Amino acid sequence: MIETQICFEVDGAVVSLADLADEYLVEMLAHTEAHIRQQVQRQLSGVRCAEHGAAPRVTVTASYAADVDQMELSYHVDACCPALLLRAVGALNR
Repeated sequence: MIETQICFEVDGAVVSLADLADEYLVEMLAHTEAHIRQQVQRQLSGVRCAEHGAAPRVTVTASYAADVDQMELSYHVDACCPALLLRAVGALNR
């Protein structure tokens, strides 16, 4: 299983789902989190470093702008070596 961390920002502020009062926003972000986790697992399943045996670690930042109802995702990949980093980024971009 790929280690995946997801961070949410709403209108520029870092938030956790437990801190939000807007039920619609909580439901949307929870659905987004589940979808991101599934996508990362699917795209990176089997991606391991041939030399070190390590898997990549992924941090996804989901930035939501309520005024325009848009979400931007950014991915940060940590890997044991450049070869694994290239494989992981390539797999995520497919």
